[in-house]
Amino acid sequence: MKHLILIGYKSVGKSAIGRELASGVRMRFIDLDDEVERIYQEKSGSNDNCRQIMREIGQEAFRELEHKALKSVLKSTARCVISLGGGTPLLLKNKSLIKGHTVVQITAPKSIVFERIMINGKPAFFPAEESPLVSFNRTWKDRAEVYDALSIIKVENSGSVDETVQLIREKIQ
Repeated sequence: MKHLILIGYKSVGKSAIGRELASGVRMRFIDLDDEVERIYQEKSGSNDNCRQIMREIGQEAFRELEHKALKSVLKSTARCVISLGGGTPLLLKNKSLIKGHTVVQITAPKSIVFERIMINGKPAFFPAEESPLVSFNRTWKDRAEVYDALSIIKVENSGSVDETVQLIREKIQ
């Protein structure tokens, strides 16, 4: 059974939109970041968030943990709305897992996304030696190509969460 998978850059609103969408279509909502944190906590006993986990174990190990979480949630027999981390679709093995599902790309105005991200400081996936803006612009461009290739529906979150959810519902009907 196909899941409804939300992809897009960090801080575009995937989790908030996913929760509302799942509620409206009476499906279970899964935030992959929550699953990554749960698996890591079971393994390490640490109650870290994704940013802390990536800093602690490195990006490569984090992506493997994320892959493990994705494989696990996709095994659910009931259809779910699943919000992925911004980097999840970058791994080839994740792309192949995602492709068989209904993939919705969430976008938002680039300048607003950058501001949202920087509220919590420089993300762990931005190289330390590179300015945040340079990292953001480079990864935005690289990831947009991946997101565009995987998604069958693309919506911009430039209004309210409810408006974006309504757009998605119209497009998946």
